[in-house]
Amino acid sequence: SNEEIGGVWTPIARVGSAGGILGGSVGSSLLGFLNVQVEPKEGRWIMGHAFGGPLHFFSCEQSQEVLQGQGEGKAAGPKISVEEQAALVQWRAQPCLTGHFREVTDLGWEASRGSYLITVSNDQTCRLWAPMKKTTTWIEIARPQVHGYDISAVASLSTVGHKDLLVTGADEKELRAFDGTHFFSRTFSLITGQRTSESDVSESIPRVERAYIPALGLSNKASAADGADEDTSAASKSSTLLPLERDLGSTSLWPEIRKLFGHNTEIARLTSTLSARTCLSTQYSTSYFHDVLVASSAKARDVESANIRLWDVIENKCVQILKGGHRSTVTSLAFSPDGTFLATSGKDRRLCIWKRQLPDGSSQDIEPFFLASAVDSSHKRIVWSVHFCPTEPTVLASGSRDGNVKFWTLSEAMVDGVLHTEAIEYAKFVPTLEAVDNKVEAVTSVAFAPLQPSKSQGLLAVGLENGLIQLWQGAIFSYWDNDMAT
Repeated sequence: SNEEIGGVWTPIARVGSAGGILGGSVGSSLLGFLNVQVEPKEGRWIMGHAFGGPLHFFSCEQSQEVLQGQGEGKAAGPKISVEEQAALVQWRAQPCLTGHFREVTDLGWEASRGSYLITVSNDQTCRLWAPMKKTTTWIEIARPQVHGYDISAVASLSTVGHKDLLVTGADEKELRAFDGTHFFSRTFSLITGQRTSESDVSESIPRVERAYIPALGLSNKASAADGADEDTSAASKSSTLLPLERDLGSTSLWPEIRKLFGHNTEIARLTSTLSARTCLSTQYSTSYFHDVLVASSAKARDVESANIRLWDVIENKCVQILKGGHRSTVTSLAFSPDGTFLATSGKDRRLCIWKRQLPDGSSQDIEPFFLASAVDSSHKRIVWSVHFCPTEPTVLASGSRDGNVKFWTLSEAMVDGVLHTEAIEYAKFVPTLEAVDNKVEAVTSVAFAPLQPSKSQGLLAVGLENGLIQLWQGAIFSYWDNDMAT
């Protein structure tokens, strides 16, 4: 009792983990708890709100009889002190509620089969999410990157021959590519019940057990010798196989395998040819269909920095610099599903269509893409998003701050023996159904559903600045009218 020890309060149990990675970013260092609550009825559960946003749960796995010493109704015996009772109590960590604690800046699906969702945020983390087997509950299963800069963009580069590969861009001048680990493969299989990447990839692709954050917290390393010290002292034992916050911020990291240099300013957007192939039942016969390219843009302070770069991540090289298309920051990039076109848009309100060209045999230095069409003032304000229909590679949608969603078709015709491409607007609509004071909401994102069109009707998701996501159905065939139906 308090009187027996002279009124001095002494700790009898400790739960949680001291601090994760020493000196690491918030995403990898627990940095203590902001608040704590104890289950009021029996005191067998503790919930802690950590600095980085997650809610931690700890449970007492001993019976109530043990907690009460000898228990009520039992024969009198030696009295058990508080310290002796505490020694019999086992507190164990339970699954956390985790998530980003700042703005989510980009997201995308794993490219080979949509096995998990990838998100990046201004909280300087990249996180993977997947459903637990036999349930509809989605949880965070890995944290491939914990960075020292806000992360602005991500693209999955997973293929059948090389699963669990992604590239990210942040408020720095280079792109970083990350490869999956053995730890992630086991965790993914355990949680989701899906087949692991280890059984899919060839033995020629090396994998490490886990990655480590160095002292500066920028490039994940494959060797523990390059990693910062990790504080695992007094970490609570876990009674679950699900990853805890301390695991997500350290042992679930992926090693960095590439750095791609070239931009002179901070990375703005990323996309890849694989990201466009969301409808896996649709295949194309173009000779470059299986080429994996990444397109990137940066924050433009002048016309030169508004250029777009195309990368071959595996070969670690810049394939081409697309010049002359835009005069300010490119805010959206989208490849067509067959890899023939790249659509770009930005703050200059210009919609540019870049087309793939094949070598004609006369020159070995021909560049892969050229500017085939450009629409000045495609919208009245910034164009935030463009996206190709996954089943119709010549149909795309665009969304703008002016509140309009427009549909475009790419028309090609021979003029004086030269094939010309033109982007033609065939329909538009304002997605906000209930405008306040006749003010429309800015459209921040558009994306076609990866579905085979039914009676020439496609499904489009539209994200609005007020947080709403709307689904619209519209015509996506060769000749259109302006009738759009919700």
